[in-house]
Amino acid sequence: MILADLERRVRKKDLLSKVVSSTEASLLIEDGMTIACSGFTPAGYPKAVPLALVERVKSGKKLKINLWTGASVGPELDEALASVDAISKRLPYQTDNLLRNKINSGDVDYIDIHLSQCPQQIRYGFLGDIDLAIVEAVAITEEGGIVPSTSVGNSPTFVKMAKGVIV
Repeated sequence: MILADLERRVRKKDLLSKVVSSTEASLLIEDGMTIACSGFTPAGYPKAVPLALVERVKSGKKLKINLWTGASVGPELDEALASVDAISKRLPYQTDNLLRNKINSGDVDYIDIHLSQCPQQIRYGFLGDIDLAIVEAVAITEEGGIVPSTSVGNSPTFVKMAKGVIV
């Protein structure tokens, strides 16, 4: 069932050989990287890879990332990563209480930028490079295009500007 569903959703068949578990995908994330994630409100944001990253940190891996999103996201990103001190810098918006406390105490850097300004500033290079974009999708087209799930937000900019993409 899972394999059939995956084959139906990944329509560019040569990409099937790149499919890995969330744990394996999390191994692409290294200390100091800038990770840009899909999502706009608690919808359409990645869940499995961030939680796998949390498990790596819990098992002793020293790792802090710069986390960018389109807007607020759910607990699998902000709360889970903040709970293991895996966020160095966050932008442009968040609503998690634990992360907010870490920002207010100075433990996490925060760039308070209006959501609408973020894509342009990323494209112009004002905020630095994106190492990996992690986007939630419902499918990949025959041409390799990503069909986003329930939110788009900054995802097109993240995918375009990232050095690598995890779907």
